[in-house]
Amino acid sequence: MDINSYYSMLNRLTKVTLVLFCLLILIINPFFTIDVNATSIDLLQEKTWTYAPYNLENFTIIVLPDTQVYSEDNPLVFDNQTQWIVDNVESMNIVFVTHLGDIVDDWDAIAQWENANHSMSKLDGNVPWGVLAGNHDGILSDQTNFEKYFGSERFENQSWYGGTYQNNNKNNYQLLSAGGDDYLILNLQYSPTNEILEWAGSIIENYPSRRVIVSVHDYITWPYAGWRSYIGERIFQRLVKPHADQIFLVFCGHIDRTEHATELIDGHTVYELVSDYQLQNNGGNGWLKILEFSPLQDKIFVKTYSPYLGKFDHGSESEFTLDYDQTSILSTVSILSNSTLSDFTFNKTQKQISFKLSGEAITTGYCNVSIPNNLLEISPWFVTINEELQEYSLYQNSTHTNLYFNYIHLGNLQVGIIGGGIIPEFSTFLVLPLFIITTLFTIAIARGVHKKYS
Repeated sequence: MDINSYYSMLNRLTKVTLVLFCLLILIINPFFTIDVNATSIDLLQEKTWTYAPYNLENFTIIVLPDTQVYSEDNPLVFDNQTQWIVDNVESMNIVFVTHLGDIVDDWDAIAQWENANHSMSKLDGNVPWGVLAGNHDGILSDQTNFEKYFGSERFENQSWYGGTYQNNNKNNYQLLSAGGDDYLILNLQYSPTNEILEWAGSIIENYPSRRVIVSVHDYITWPYAGWRSYIGERIFQRLVKPHADQIFLVFCGHIDRTEHATELIDGHTVYELVSDYQLQNNGGNGWLKILEFSPLQDKIFVKTYSPYLGKFDHGSESEFTLDYDQTSILSTVSILSNSTLSDFTFNKTQKQISFKLSGEAITTGYCNVSIPNNLLEISPWFVTINEELQEYSLYQNSTHTNLYFNYIHLGNLQVGIIGGGIIPEFSTFLVLPLFIITTLFTIAIARGVHKKYS
C-alpha cells in the first residue's frame, strides 16, 4: 500500500470513528434520537394536570403553655420539657416551639428567671422558638427582667427571627418554611394595645403569601370553648378577623383549661386553641401540645403529651384532628402524545402517575411525559403498560424529568409510572472516555489494516 492510499484509509476511519462515537452516545441516552417536531402537528395533543408534590414531610410545632409554677417551684419539670423537645427535633421534625407567656410567676424574682432561662436555653441552636410576655412577666409593671433574659438581642442573629415592635421583644415575629409552605408566627404580649395590633396587621400585610399563626397569652376564657375574654375579643376583631385569609391558628394560655374552637370567617377557617395546666400537680405535670402537620393528608394532628409523666392525654380536647389544606406548591405534569389521553390520576402515597391511551388499532403511538422534579423525584423509574414493564428513554434537567416511550395501539392501554429517588441526567464527563474508547478501537483497526498491507 502506498502512502497516499494509507492516509486515505485513515481519513475514512476517522469519519467512521465520529459516526461510532455519535452512535454510542445515542445508544446510552436514546432520548436524544427523539424529534417530536418531526411528527405532524395535527396528530399531537398535549394535556396537563396540576398536583401538589408527594414528598412533603410531616413537621411539628410544639406549644409550651404557662410555665410560671415550674420556674418558681419545679424547674426540673421545665427542664424535662425542653430537653425532650431537643431530643426529638429530628425524629419528629420539630420546626418551631412557641411559649405562650407567664414564663415566671413573679416578675421580680431573679431565681425564677434564671430557672426559666436555664430551661429555654436548651432550645438555643437546636430549634427556632418564640416567646411573649404574659401578665406575670412584668407586662403591667416592669419588663426589665423579661428584656434581660428574653430580649431581642438573644434572637437578632437568627435567620428565622423577623423583628419586634418598638425594639421590645414583648411583641415579635418569626419566619419559617416547612412542608412546602411559608409561615409567619406572631407572638403578642398580654393585652396588646391597638397600636400593637395595628403593627401586627402591618407585618401580615408585608408577607401576603405567608400563612399566619398567632400566639397570645389571654384570648379564650370561661365557661365554654370559643368564649373570648375582653382582651381576646379585641384581638379577634382588630387582627384575626381582618386577616382571616392568612391567619389560621391562634394559640393562647392564661386560664387553666384545654379546649379548641373553630371560627369560619368569610369562607376562611381559623382554629383557636387554649392550653394551660398550671393548677395541676407539679405546676402542670409537664403537659405540652404537639401539632403534627401532614401535607399529604391535609391534616393537623393535635396531641397532648407530658415528658415528665411519659404519657399522652387522650381526652377529646387533648387529642383531635384539624382539617387544613396545607400545600400551596403546585406542580404540572405535561403529556405530549399522538394518542387519545384520559383518566389521569396521581397517587401521592404510592408516588404513581397513571393514565389511559387509545388510538387507531395496530398503529404506533408515542408518549412524552414531562414531570416536575418537585412533584416526583424517582430512581429508578418504572413504566408499565397494562402492567407489563415498558422500555423508555429518559432525559433530566434541573427542573423536569422527561420519559419517552412508544407502543402499538391495542385497545385501551393503562400506563403507570412509579418509583422513588433521583436518577442523574446523562453527564458530559462520560463524553471524553467514550471518545477515547472509540478512537482506540479505530486505531486498532487501522494498525491491523496497515500490518496486513505493509
